[in-house]
Amino acid sequence: MQSLKEWREYKGVKQIAVARYLGVSRQTYAKYEAHPELMSIAQAKRLCEYLNCDMSLILESDKS
Repeated sequence: MQSLKEWREYKGVKQIAVARYLGVSRQTYAKYEAHPELMSIAQAKRLCEYLNCDMSLILESDKS
């Protein structure tokens, strides 16, 4: 399975751009990539809209 980071990079989007879209710092967004369970449902939905991905990418994120 593809990770959130891999999908973001595939889309050619920088962490800072996603962070600004979500209204959080780049450091906070980096934590979300490492631990997607820290995101609220609303943030996860907005992120999926922004990156054009399925919510399963976040919900089933590989922690390895």
